[in-house]
Amino acid sequence: MTAKHSEAFIEQALVKVFSRGDRSIRSVAEDLNVNHHTLKYWMKNKSVTKSGVAATREKRPDLADGGAEDAAAGGPAALAQSRGVGQ
Repeated sequence: MTAKHSEAFIEQALVKVFSRGDRSIRSVAEDLNVNHHTLKYWMKNKSVTKSGVAATREKRPDLADGGAEDAAAGGPAALAQSRGVGQ
């Protein structure tokens, strides 16, 4: 089965939805004449920067309370151990 929407259309739709301000996803989807679930799927599975160029999806480091050093040293488990939690 061929794709119904071109990659260019999807990228433009994502730029529009990510810069929607106070509007709902459903409202943007109606403007684009696509189902809001389709638009949410695209948002979940494709990344776009503000300039409209596709970006990679990378996991953010866990920086909860400890900063980058704790996350690099082993994440939450190392942080908890250093604080004496769970001993």
